[in-house]
This record gives sequence, structure tokens and C-alpha cells, in this order.
Amino acid sequence: MFWEIFSNMILPINILIMSVGVSVGIMIGALPGLNTILAITVLLPFTFGMDSVTGMYLLLGASCGGLFGGSISAILINTPGTPAACATMIDGYPMAKNGRAGDALRCALIGSTCGGLLSAVALLFFAPLIAKVALNFASPEFFALCIFGMSTVIGICGDDALKGIIMAALGLLISTVGIDIIDGTQRFMFGNLNLLSGINSIVVMLGVFAMSEVLDKTRNRFSNAEIKETTMEYRKATIKIRDILRRRKLIIKSSVIGIIIGAIPGTGGALAAMLSYDQAKRSSKHPEEFGKGSEEGVIAPETGNNAVSAATLIPMLTLGIPGDASAAVLLGALTMQGITPGAALFTEDRVWVYAIMGGLFLINIIMLIEGWVFSRAFVSVTRIPEVILLPCIVVLCFVGAFAIANNLFNVLLMLIFGLVGFYLRRLNFPTPPLVIALVLGATLEQNLRRSLILSKGGYSIFFTRPISCCILIVAILSLFYPTLKRLIAKRRDKKCT
Repeated sequence: MFWEIFSNMILPINILIMSVGVSVGIMIGALPGLNTILAITVLLPFTFGMDSVTGMYLLLGASCGGLFGGSISAILINTPGTPAACATMIDGYPMAKNGRAGDALRCALIGSTCGGLLSAVALLFFAPLIAKVALNFASPEFFALCIFGMSTVIGICGDDALKGIIMAALGLLISTVGIDIIDGTQRFMFGNLNLLSGINSIVVMLGVFAMSEVLDKTRNRFSNAEIKETTMEYRKATIKIRDILRRRKLIIKSSVIGIIIGAIPGTGGALAAMLSYDQAKRSSKHPEEFGKGSEEGVIAPETGNNAVSAATLIPMLTLGIPGDASAAVLLGALTMQGITPGAALFTEDRVWVYAIMGGLFLINIIMLIEGWVFSRAFVSVTRIPEVILLPCIVVLCFVGAFAIANNLFNVLLMLIFGLVGFYLRRLNFPTPPLVIALVLGATLEQNLRRSLILSKGGYSIFFTRPISCCILIVAILSLFYPTLKRLIAKRRDKKCT
């Protein structure tokens, strides 16, 4: 059986298809406003006439490539290509501004590859076991997990925790716009039917990150009487693979976080990346470097969000439950190929299952090769003068916002959030909590209300279930950890004096 699986994986046509999938995924993921779901959807029609294994290789290549691609725009132009790259942007863009765009991309690439490979190992050896653990998660646990994710986002704001809470609350408020999924009532729409499906998180990202950056740079450019051409300082990447792999504890920890989050249906890469970033900052010997261009601040979130890629297949293949939206599209592709996910798949179609699992190893290696070869071309963006780069970013933002739903209303929303983001920058409000809260908002609200329905309005359900209670306790400790740490440090200083 092993030789049959291996020979299927290394077929020239399959290697070519993997390479095409990864390339398309990287390109689409790197474009602001376009995400891995779009990459998979675009390639889906091409799988109809293919063998089921070959077709899955194409889609899985796009999924893995798209996750890494999102970090490219996050690092180079301060605009995450996907929600999962929001955490990468926090340290990736400062590294690029300091002339280390090549190093930042290399950290992201190696981290993504390691996360993907370790996630594939978990899928290969622990899929049924992890799926059984994930089954213990119900509405209270999902709610607690969302609270944990938001507490970490607020926690990384440091001294600006109050501003972080305000931004997270604003993100939750924005997430309530549209049709109430539980009751079916309209909320905060003001009679505008364009808001029926709510406000897309990618539209907010484009406005708050990309357009606000353009407005800020434009203001700085024309606020002086003398206009100077400015570009980022460029230096060749100097960091070696062995230097990144020395942080093996960080990589393993971030991968475990990503695998656990990915195996739980309804979560995603954004949550895994933010949790990985938070844990990396807490355990770092130099936490003061985070937010200013820390290598660990790029490695951790990229490892975490790519570790989700194979882990989302665990509940899909074992239980028939997609782990996230990308896995839902993959599940549809499987159904069209006549393959039914479930426990029987591991006994009746073992060759197919293990060929898919083995293919994920090759896909991540191909992603490493393509990212390494073309990283120099990516970094060339930093050498483009602002007078050319800024209009290009604006065009990409307009195209990305329009492509989400093929209407101009999203473009208008993007411009509005661009102005909002510009003034938030001027007031030194952190923007990542807003976007993460918006991404998690719908999941948080739905599971809160479902839990209250199950408990007939009693909040005790969150504390009588062991997993939910433990997660909430950790979330509270995570939120107040920076404050407690400062108080303990002050008390030690007083004792010393």
C-alpha cells in the first residue's frame, strides 16, 4: 500500500498540479481583498474532469499557498491579504520599513512551511483522536474560545489596553449589522438592503489598513512644502534557515495552537495566528521588541495560521464536518467526486486518504521552493517610489472591494473605513482588535445565544462545563496578565530599594 500511495504522489502530473495550485494561491492571497476561499473557488471548475486525488492536490495547493500569500501584502504594504495575516502585519511591516523585508518574508515562509508540515503530521497520525476531542466542543466552548481570542488581541495592546477594548467593542458592534441569524430580524441596516449580509471583514481590512495607510502617507507627503521621493530602504535577506529553526520551541508551540484551533469546526486561521502571536510575546525573552519588527512576531503567527491548513481536514475527513469556510468548499469538491467523508473513508478508501495526507507534505515543500525563488521579486515592491506605489495600492483596494460582491457599495464602505482608520491612527488607537473582533463577532454572538437558549437564559452553562470554564479562566488571566506583571515588577523594585 505504501508504494501505491507514494507512486501516486510523485506522478509528474500531480507534482505539476500541486505547483499550479500553490502559485495561484500565493498570487490571489497576496492581493488585498482576495482570499484563499476565492483561490479554491476559482480552481474548483478545473477539477471536474480530473482524478479525485489530482483535483484535491490542486485545491489543497491553493489553500496552503493562499495562507502564505496573505503575509506578502501584510509585510510589504501593511495590508493583510487574508484575515489570518493580521497578526503577521504587526511586526512584518515594521521589519520592511527597517529595510528587512527580505528577512520578514523569509521568516514568514519558513514559519508557514513548518506549520504546514507539522499540521500534516498531525493529520496523518492523530486525525481520529483529535476529531474525538473536537466533538466535545459545543456552543459554550466556542463562545469561550472566541472570548479567549479577543482577550489575547486586547492583551497585546500593552499600555493601550483600554483603547484595545474600545476597538474590540467597535468591531463587535459592526459585526451585528445585517440579518440576525437566530431571529431573522434586521439590525442597524437603516433601510439599506446592501447591508443584508452584514459588513464584510475584508472590506473593513482594506479600509482600516490599506486606505488609511495611503491617506496617512499622502498627508505626510503634502504637508511639507518640499516634496521628496521616498522609498523603503532595501537590503538583501540575511537571516538563514538554521537561525529560524533554532526557535523550534516557538515553532512547535505555534503549530500545536494552530492544529488545535484548526481541528475545532467554526474557528480559523485568524484566531490561531493571534493566539500564537500572543503566546510568543508572553514567552519571549525580548517582549519589548514586539510591534517594532520582531522576527518571533512574524514566525509565530505564520506558523500558527498555516498549521490550520491540514488540521481543518481532520473533522472534515473523519466526521464530514468542515473546519472552516475553505474546508467547506473542499467538502463540496469531494462530494462532486463521489467521495463521502466519514469514519468509513479510513477503512474503505485508505489509499485515497493517505495519498491526500502525503500530498500535503509535498505541497508545503513546493510552497517553500516557490516562495524562496520568488521572494526577491516580492521584495522589489519596497523599491517602488511612493508616488507610483500609493496609486497602485488604491487601485488594488478598489478592485478587491468590488470583487467581494460585485457591487460599488463595498467600495464606498471601504472608503468610509479608510477615513475611520486614518483618524484612529492619528489618535493612536490600535486597529487589529477591531478587525479580529469583527471576524470573531458573528461566531461569538451565535454561540452565546445558542448557549443561553440551551440553558434557558442561565449563564451558569459557561462555568458548569469544564472545558468552557477553563478557557474562560485562561482568557481572564490572559487579559489581566500584562497589568499583573507590571504590578509585580513594581513591587519587586520597591523591595529591592
